[in-house]
Amino acid sequence: MLSRRLAPWGAKGLVRPLSSQAPPIPFKKIMAANRGEIATRIMRAGTELGLETVGIYSKEDRFTQHRYKADFAYQVGEGKSPIGAYLDIESIVKTAKENGVDAVHPGYGFLSEREDFAAALEAAGVTFVGPTVENLNKFGDKTMARALAIEVGVPVVPGTDGPVTTLEQAREFIEGGDNPVG
Repeated sequence: MLSRRLAPWGAKGLVRPLSSQAPPIPFKKIMAANRGEIATRIMRAGTELGLETVGIYSKEDRFTQHRYKADFAYQVGEGKSPIGAYLDIESIVKTAKENGVDAVHPGYGFLSEREDFAAALEAAGVTFVGPTVENLNKFGDKTMARALAIEVGVPVVPGTDGPVTTLEQAREFIEGGDNPVG
């Protein structure tokens, strides 16, 4: 994998903290595990916080903006499809470890709700910028998340207690009264 030191938005020594009261940031190097505008925004925020930024890219994205906005950029998912590269957990975690990345921000989509990605980073000693593995497990399963919300008294949209498998069950729910489709 090729690493290339690229110019960030501003010189690292000139980055001013957002606030003199801001708590210290527990890491120095952050990876954006995403592409395009999402990755660019993550790297911009990292730069503004005085962090070194790392971008990843698929072979097909080797000339895109997000690669050049990073301080360091590495190709991941060699031999995989353009989307497959950004879903290659093993390659992303390996790249993070080999290059001293302290934290990985997944952006949204791709790996942002994957508990196996968060767990792999945790096992490698890299911070996942997002929910805990436990929370991803609970809230990644929408049925489990709904049941937990009901259990703790959070209002939810009316729905069925389980999956609807027949047309008759669907009609019964729709005609049953207070629901979003009836």
